[in-house]
Amino acid sequence: MSPDKAHPISSTGDDLNLGEGPEWSVVVLATLLVAVALWSVPSAIQAGDAGEFATVMLSGGVPHPSGYPWMRALGLLARGLWALGLPPATAAALPPALCGVAGWLLIHRCCVLLGRPWVGAFAVSLAAASPLAVLHVNDSEVWGPHLMLAGAFLYVVIRTRSGPRPFLLGISLGLAVSHHLTAVLLVPLAIGAALPRERDLVGLLRNGALGLAGSLVGLLPFASLPLGGGGGWRWGQVQTFDGLLHHILRVDYGTLSLSLHEEEVAAADTVSRALASVAEVLSAGLLSSTGSSAGISAWIGAGALVLVLALAGLWVRDHRDELWSGVALGWALSVLASALAFPAAQNIDPTGPFGAWILERFDLLTILLLVVPLALALSWLGDRVAAVTDKPWLIRAGAGAIATVLILAQLGAVLERGRPAGERGVELAAIDVVASPDPAGPAIPSRGEIPVRAIVFGTEDHRSFPVLYVQEVLGAGSHTLYIDAQLLAHPWYRARLRARVPSLPDVDKPLKMMGMIWSDPELAAVPIYLANVFSRPAAELPRVPEGVLWRVPPPPEFPSYAAADWTFDKILERHLDACARMRVEAPDFAGLTHPRGHPWSADLWFAYVDKARQLAATLARAGRQDAIPAVGEALEQRTGAKL
Repeated sequence: MSPDKAHPISSTGDDLNLGEGPEWSVVVLATLLVAVALWSVPSAIQAGDAGEFATVMLSGGVPHPSGYPWMRALGLLARGLWALGLPPATAAALPPALCGVAGWLLIHRCCVLLGRPWVGAFAVSLAAASPLAVLHVNDSEVWGPHLMLAGAFLYVVIRTRSGPRPFLLGISLGLAVSHHLTAVLLVPLAIGAALPRERDLVGLLRNGALGLAGSLVGLLPFASLPLGGGGGWRWGQVQTFDGLLHHILRVDYGTLSLSLHEEEVAAADTVSRALASVAEVLSAGLLSSTGSSAGISAWIGAGALVLVLALAGLWVRDHRDELWSGVALGWALSVLASALAFPAAQNIDPTGPFGAWILERFDLLTILLLVVPLALALSWLGDRVAAVTDKPWLIRAGAGAIATVLILAQLGAVLERGRPAGERGVELAAIDVVASPDPAGPAIPSRGEIPVRAIVFGTEDHRSFPVLYVQEVLGAGSHTLYIDAQLLAHPWYRARLRARVPSLPDVDKPLKMMGMIWSDPELAAVPIYLANVFSRPAAELPRVPEGVLWRVPPPPEFPSYAAADWTFDKILERHLDACARMRVEAPDFAGLTHPRGHPWSADLWFAYVDKARQLAATLARAGRQDAIPAVGEALEQRTGAKL
């Protein structure tokens, strides 16, 4: 192990030409990062936005706001990997996962330039091997590219630390923002890095103008969103300037909103969750960000945040020739903006498993920003210890042993919490949603080679986007028209549905649409289902179980209602037939063994169980105990559960 060598700020004002040989720390770290990524990438689609991004990457189109042009670009690689024979979900997940590897290596390079390669390798490993990073970065999601582009900006900051390069800083910041809008949290660091080293009003104005100009150049990837046509999924109307701006600014959600629905959330709860997440990562999983100890973890996380920044500040004070204090101050402000200010503005309830899963992904930027300060803080402590001992080899050996134990503890926490590679239930449940309705049922006028024979209304990312993926990429359940009840509010989405079924009513309320379908002689025969009960009015609809779905009978006053179709025998027959067409099995639900890492999977498992148990209870009340064993056998086959 070679000793750390510092790279002082160049007296020539140019840090871009440092000729350094390869660092063994890079070899060790890169091997670990690539191994973890390959160990983690999924072979089936995951919950969240992964289904939408995989669909766009593999079949073209435009994803949800702000458009994520870099995911569209990565689709070129994903299609090539798919053509080479990788499973489509793996082909879509691997490029973002490798972007994550690149992001961590860029952060490590920052540590190398500051003369701390091995301490930096440990700090990066601690972050990259955490369950938070493994679960969310190694998937067909935005987080790997987010780390890469944010890491590239941080690398530019450190590489140009001898003298500001505001135009280059602006470009790298703009590129990061063009992928994920939360990169605006890096603005304090950009300002600190772009400030003239000498007090000069003219220089200040010049650097500010160059930085803004560079940022505009960096935002140009957004201009690629209108390019191309067709594709498996196109959110919004980005072909016009107004439509493009509407999309980039996330007006469909609300620019500062994280979801399509607003929740009243206490800022103390969201900030506490974010701080507890920091504590969990830095403690290698010894502390938990959930459960009864979350409050204590939050306080420890706050203390750790202050301690890391304070010790890193002491290192900067002692090494003014290696890092300008303005850069350090901007870095600290960006850390605080990401760890405190942004969580305080979040509008998703963090107290439930689903909200916590969604929100923890935004902690990745905080963790990325903390890696370099953590390395500097540990270096400062190491320097103090080395100054009072005559056996530095013993200190290095002890530090190496502790580092190894902590990284192994992180990987052990990953095994406990779960990896994307272990989850298949979300994809198979999506297939069951669209493939279990009778493929030989009555058809309605529709476009496409396969006529529509069922309509399913549903919501939620772990249903709608996986359904999009299995239909557009895998070609499953083409006889089913899936309608997201929330997206009906948008004219572009209704136009997409009507492109498949031209006579579909052009209304924005799901229950109103159901009534109009039952009233239309052309459409009335098609069976209507609910994938989930998505609203209070939907909860009041009469419904009967049918496989993993709820089937909604038309009201008796409609001509399409036939009493003979709703006897116990008919309901039971359709339920068992739907179960026979389903593909999921109990081992596919990673949420049963890893509920925190895969809460959506556990929720989908319950959807199967709940419907079977409700049908069994209804049969028992009707005195049809003879029919209950068949329901129980079908349930156990698919979920492993008993009635």
